[in-house]
Amino acid sequence: MATSKSLNERRQNLLPNEVSHNKEDIQLVWLDGNMNDSDDYLLTQSMLIELNPAVQFYSHFDRCLDFIKSIKHEQIFLIVSGAFAQQILLQSHHYRSLVAIFIFCYNHQHYKPLMQEYNKIIGIFTDQHNLLQSVKEKMNLVEKQALTFSLFDQKQKSMKDLSQESASFLLHQMLIYILKQMSQDEHSKKQMLDMCRDYYKNNKQELKKIEEFQNTYTCNKAIEWYTHDCFLYKLLNKALRTEDIDLLFTFRFFIIDLCSAIEQENQLLKNRGTLTLYRGTQIPREEFEKIKENIGKTISTNGFLSTSRNINVSLVFIPINSQSNDFTSVLFEIKANPLLKTVIFADVENKSRIQDEEEVLFNINSLFKIVSVWFDPEFNIWKVELNATDEGAEKVEEYLLLSKQQMEELSPLIYFGRLLMKELGQVDRAGKYFNMLLKSLPHDHPDIAAVYNNIGVVHKRRNELNLASKNYEIAYEMRQKQLPSNHPHIAGSLNNIGLIYKEKGDFNTALDYFQQALRVYDTLYPGNNLQKAGTIKNIGIVYKDKEDFDTALTYFFHALEMYKRVLPHQHSEIARCLGSIGYTYEKKGNFDIALDYYQQRLNMDEQCLPFDHSDLSFDLDSIIDTYKKMNEIDKALDLCQQKRLIQKTRLGENHPRIARTLMNMANLIEDDNSNEALKYYKQALSVLDNCTPLDHQVTSQCLTSMSCLYSKSSPTNLANGTSLFLSVEPNNVVISCFILLLLIPATFRNTDHIISIISFLCCVAADSRLTCANESLTYIVKNILNNATKDKNNK
Repeated sequence: MATSKSLNERRQNLLPNEVSHNKEDIQLVWLDGNMNDSDDYLLTQSMLIELNPAVQFYSHFDRCLDFIKSIKHEQIFLIVSGAFAQQILLQSHHYRSLVAIFIFCYNHQHYKPLMQEYNKIIGIFTDQHNLLQSVKEKMNLVEKQALTFSLFDQKQKSMKDLSQESASFLLHQMLIYILKQMSQDEHSKKQMLDMCRDYYKNNKQELKKIEEFQNTYTCNKAIEWYTHDCFLYKLLNKALRTEDIDLLFTFRFFIIDLCSAIEQENQLLKNRGTLTLYRGTQIPREEFEKIKENIGKTISTNGFLSTSRNINVSLVFIPINSQSNDFTSVLFEIKANPLLKTVIFADVENKSRIQDEEEVLFNINSLFKIVSVWFDPEFNIWKVELNATDEGAEKVEEYLLLSKQQMEELSPLIYFGRLLMKELGQVDRAGKYFNMLLKSLPHDHPDIAAVYNNIGVVHKRRNELNLASKNYEIAYEMRQKQLPSNHPHIAGSLNNIGLIYKEKGDFNTALDYFQQALRVYDTLYPGNNLQKAGTIKNIGIVYKDKEDFDTALTYFFHALEMYKRVLPHQHSEIARCLGSIGYTYEKKGNFDIALDYYQQRLNMDEQCLPFDHSDLSFDLDSIIDTYKKMNEIDKALDLCQQKRLIQKTRLGENHPRIARTLMNMANLIEDDNSNEALKYYKQALSVLDNCTPLDHQVTSQCLTSMSCLYSKSSPTNLANGTSLFLSVEPNNVVISCFILLLLIPATFRNTDHIISIISFLCCVAADSRLTCANESLTYIVKNILNNATKDKNNK
């Protein structure tokens, strides 16, 4: 029995372990309490693998429900046995991510009444073949709808209102532009196909198509392969729609070819008049309401937009009888003039593998103006009229021009990672990217020194100064051997090494490195230059840290003027310089002036950074701290409440920025109202607990703040507070253990108590909170050592 059970568990858990990340738009799940090793079950499993490599198999109801709750970026197709049907429908039917349910049972009539009650049930099946055929047909329909207008959260939406989200739109434009500048070679093709092979390793059909692509593909077949029902279509569209940076980089080989192919085909349309095109789909109800409220504004699509010249073809993709409260059936009618400069589209009917669809394909990041929205009673659907437009392209060109200038000094490979880190604020992803380059590029590649340099920047951002210094020195040594002494990359290395000395408090050495870098820049660029402005700002920061505030301000204002001459009017580097000026005035005690500069920084960052960028939280923190120093608590609280409402609208209920705002509110009132402050901290922790992935840094800050608040209490209140917290957060065992230690001041701790909690943490260290558990253990060990040292000194 043990052997059979072990085999059964191994088979059922095969896919969750091997394919941990779903790269497609649809997440397939099968829940059946009687799942076993019979030929019937194994055959069904293998057939489902062919449909979705990341399909999840569950025989345990609660685990399946937890998984469904955790899905944020895919649409779930659930196959459920009759025994679990009623229970799972009651508890999960309301989740928006669950879009299709298939009941697989022995008695069709017994479960038929459920179809009247739950509109997400696609059908009730007693035959394996009919079930799989229905799943496949529905998947094909949903995949075509998901390409363009799917939305599950702000980060994933495919339409962007440029007037409100111009920052994200512009960054996406820059991202695609940089990808298109990268070189194409066999290495990039192999990298793409290796990833696809690994993902589809259990899918014989897709592996066969991957092999065919490797052996027969040429650049003039890009459109043909994109319209083919295969791995390219599925993976690339989700990568574009969700802005999956890793996948987009992996697919750069094919993206470049497909964009070029559409541009070439577009030339054949120049002598034709304006086309009327159609797109039938379902979109989330709130995104539809947003379209209705923004008539006259410009929107964009993240990915390649497929349309048809035939309205009847587009109507096929609209489920007319759907009564979903979450989605709205929409027919988009698009007018497109082939003479537009920035909206590129092509008639691909003769190149498509799918016949009779009269398909016209738009290139990435095409722009459209919303003309009108109305309900058509004839078809019983909403119609949205769009006009393809060049409006808004000027701002795009301004930012792309900056990219072109910076890529004169940085290759596209390096600039891509810098964009991740600086503009998108994705430091961890940038670190992963640069380390990947370090492993994959030849040792004599011209970008290797820059890779080491940027790995150093990543470590610097994480405050890992020794690792940063090590990588900076490697880059500097390589550049000294390869480049002349007055090369801008030499100055860049000097600048970075100076930053390490500044962080370590060796201000004189830091100044020496910055001055060396500035001399190189002065020789190369007698006038204004972006890197030169950054070095001048760094010198100002050193003087600020030395508390020579007037000298610091002189350098900051010099840098600010230079930034304004070389950057667009709204830019994050200008915002950072404004923040440095504000901080210097704050240190001088000029809070009103500091507040003005902090507000300028926040306003600018909100215009030019993605709404989930971490810098926006720091900007708000600075304003709140200044209000607190001015004893204007009410103003600070009002600002927090305003920002919190906006954040919830833009980011959803659970996001680290919302938690940071709640923590600010708690910090403002904890001296006067500790109970209310504790309430805000708990709300923040609850928000963080529901963030995916968990933000360990902000979570640690929240726990530390709570510990400080509790440590002011008596031992009795401390125990009551601990009990209350654990009752509020019963499932978060790792954080609960961490809190137990944090809540108990050192004077009340005893060794047995600490050891018991360490033991418990070790038991749960394999949980999904592994990083947090390890951080907790590190904290505990440091605390024990510190207390032991103090005890020894006292004795």
